[in-house]
Amino acid sequence: MWGSSLLPLTFVFIILTFCYSSDARWVCNPCVTEDECEREPIEFCMWGEARDSCNRRVCAKGPGERCGGPLGILGQCGEGMMCKTDERCHGCSTQTFQCHP
Repeated sequence: MWGSSLLPLTFVFIILTFCYSSDARWVCNPCVTEDECEREPIEFCMWGEARDSCNRRVCAKGPGERCGGPLGILGQCGEGMMCKTDERCHGCSTQTFQCHP
């Protein structure tokens, strides 16, 4: 009797544990110092800069590039663009004036 009632509960627990652990790998460590969060990105940022989920400066994504995703892992769009449900940056970049419908 107990075995049959615990089976669905065990299944739900396993699914929730899997979902949590797959997202946990994307959780970042907060900046130790303010300088760490304010450090310039290594490469030139053609589409401008944004902040990642850890509040670090990173290069923004451009027109048609992938964005969003779980915990914003794919990045944020540059100024003048927005990330839509297809996980692509739409709009026109204020940096280069290139557009993606």
